[in-house]
Amino acid sequence: MDFSHLIQLDHEWTLALNGSDSIFWDNVMYTVTNTFSWSLVILTLLIVIFKNNTLREFLLIFLALGLLIVVADRICSGLVKPMVERWRPTQDPQLMYMVDVVRGYRGGRYGFFSGHACNTMCVAVFLSWLFRYSKVTLTLLFWSLSTTFTRIYLGVHHIGDVLVGFLVGILLGTLFYFLMERIRRRWSIKRLISTHFTPSGYLVSDMDALLAVIFCNYILVIIFAMTLGLG
Repeated sequence: MDFSHLIQLDHEWTLALNGSDSIFWDNVMYTVTNTFSWSLVILTLLIVIFKNNTLREFLLIFLALGLLIVVADRICSGLVKPMVERWRPTQDPQLMYMVDVVRGYRGGRYGFFSGHACNTMCVAVFLSWLFRYSKVTLTLLFWSLSTTFTRIYLGVHHIGDVLVGFLVGILLGTLFYFLMERIRRRWSIKRLISTHFTPSGYLVSDMDALLAVIFCNYILVIIFAMTLGLG
């Protein structure tokens, strides 16, 4: 299979997943793709991390996460996108009139690779290593996948853009976690071992509270989408 055939398949599958005839789903996807819609979850994450760590640990984790997001964004938007110059489907002269566009949103000019895919996946992987709680890991991965799917639905990314973004996100999230953990281990902080704690020392009750907040956030997104539909 040659590269041109892969590109053609990428175009076809992307168009197949792009858009729908449902105003409701248009509103859901448009809301989910917005980082602001996850503000409650972000705040809860910070509270959980702060509660289960010393101030020094919290600052280290916060710094590692911040640097992770900045590095991921710079690699994607600052380096790869302007270097590769692959059109987004909504901007590609060959595809732009075949793509379903929601509320006139077309994104920037270039789309390879997906910053949403990279950023959400690197955060999901980093936090999964940090919490080591299977329910949270699955939920965070679902959050990354569902958030990134909106980019295909909205027509601002090809499937290939997303898959490469996921791969880079996994690598960066893992790398930054273990670099951070190497520093943290030098402080010789003992972790509690109990059924009330995850293997990394986080309260299971806090993990369940985080899951509840993420679940409620999805419900709020759906309610908001229904409200927009009524308008």
